[in-house]
Amino acid sequence: MSCSEARRVYQCSRREALQIGVGLFGLGLPRYLEAAERQDVSCIFIFLAGGPSHFETFDPKPDAPAEIRGLWKPISTRVPGTQICEKLPLLAQRMDKVAIVRSWQGTSGSHATGSQHVASGMYPARGGQYFPNFGCLVSALQGSRLPGVPAHFGIPFAARYTDPPGYLGAAHRAFDVEGDPRQANLSMAKMQLAPARFEDRQSMLNQLENLGRLAALGDERLQANDQFSREAIALLTTDAMHRAMDLEREPLQLRERYGMNLYGQRVLLARRLVEAGARFVTINQAVQGGLFGEGTTNGTWDNHGWLFDSMMSFAHAPRDLPGGSTWHRYPGPGNLPQLDMSLSTLLDDLDQRGLLETTLVVAIGEFGRTPKINKTAGRDHYPAAGCALLAGAGIRGGAVVGATDRNGTEPRTRPWRPEDFAASIYHLLGLDPHRTYFPRLPRPTPIADGALIEGLFA
Repeated sequence: MSCSEARRVYQCSRREALQIGVGLFGLGLPRYLEAAERQDVSCIFIFLAGGPSHFETFDPKPDAPAEIRGLWKPISTRVPGTQICEKLPLLAQRMDKVAIVRSWQGTSGSHATGSQHVASGMYPARGGQYFPNFGCLVSALQGSRLPGVPAHFGIPFAARYTDPPGYLGAAHRAFDVEGDPRQANLSMAKMQLAPARFEDRQSMLNQLENLGRLAALGDERLQANDQFSREAIALLTTDAMHRAMDLEREPLQLRERYGMNLYGQRVLLARRLVEAGARFVTINQAVQGGLFGEGTTNGTWDNHGWLFDSMMSFAHAPRDLPGGSTWHRYPGPGNLPQLDMSLSTLLDDLDQRGLLETTLVVAIGEFGRTPKINKTAGRDHYPAAGCALLAGAGIRGGAVVGATDRNGTEPRTRPWRPEDFAASIYHLLGLDPHRTYFPRLPRPTPIADGALIEGLFA
């Protein structure tokens, strides 16, 4: 049985939906059944942590003054009239597969608040993040698609600067793959489950075992718990994830196209997890190195200084770096070439496998960067303008949604905010953003209060 056939076999039937009572999990039964008739869509959410520059990615400003437009020129793409940064030549040839939203606008210039807003669609309260990130909520509402395959993965975690499950708690954290996917021994045992999550799952299994005993006494209302118990045990014991995370099963030529480095192989791993049945995979996709590179896996797009060096490579320190500064070297490509290589290959790979129609791909950061280049040749935090890329699953290929002004300082068309991206993402995943409610809240609260982004859908 192929992966796609298996996914169809394990989709919840109408009778199973009635037994489970999906309304208890926030999705009313009529809306659930309507969604069940639609394609079963997954999402690869590429979080460009630190905030990518819209000028040096998908919204170049060649007519702006030199201190704004920067060093690089725009390049023509496969879509007539659409240009992007010249350092993204591979993506330029795939613009017919993607949509760019150029009138993105955030609220906060803080990494934490901005990231939480973008990754959940809900602006965090002053006391910290309350509402869950997209993947955690999808996992809570829709559950696992296949036995033994978690609904939500984080690579290496489910969006930097955030508390992904929010009020849902540890039981709904993503399964984080924190290791290096290039290592042949990467497996379920290497997924670094938080102790709280493991304890929650042990508790869950104990409760399900007790419910199963009650069901054996003949209470038909509890029969469904036997299935829940079997699936929970399979989640912890199956070898499905061992196979999915074995990148050695992929042709070497394809692995090289993604990039034979930590970051390219993470994107390939995301594709394998979706193909295996995962609903939502969040990638923290940012190359490690430069002034903020002291860790080993947690990269950043936060280029306050030496942006034009850092975005291309961290292999060598800039010549004019102040004395005493510590430059963390990374031998592979920098953020721009790595994004160009891995994302363009992902789009081709999904398309060739027939998965692009059922896989939503999103690439977005927590904010854009300042129009004016600062005294250290970098750009600073700037929530007033930015851009995002989306593809697959009903996205209109070749679309450019919105525009910023001549200097990239603010949208000159309708701004589209994180709330609107949340509504659009949930819509594409088969969830009505305004009639589906957060689970376990005493007051019915819609999962998004934004609007669907006009011009984004095919």
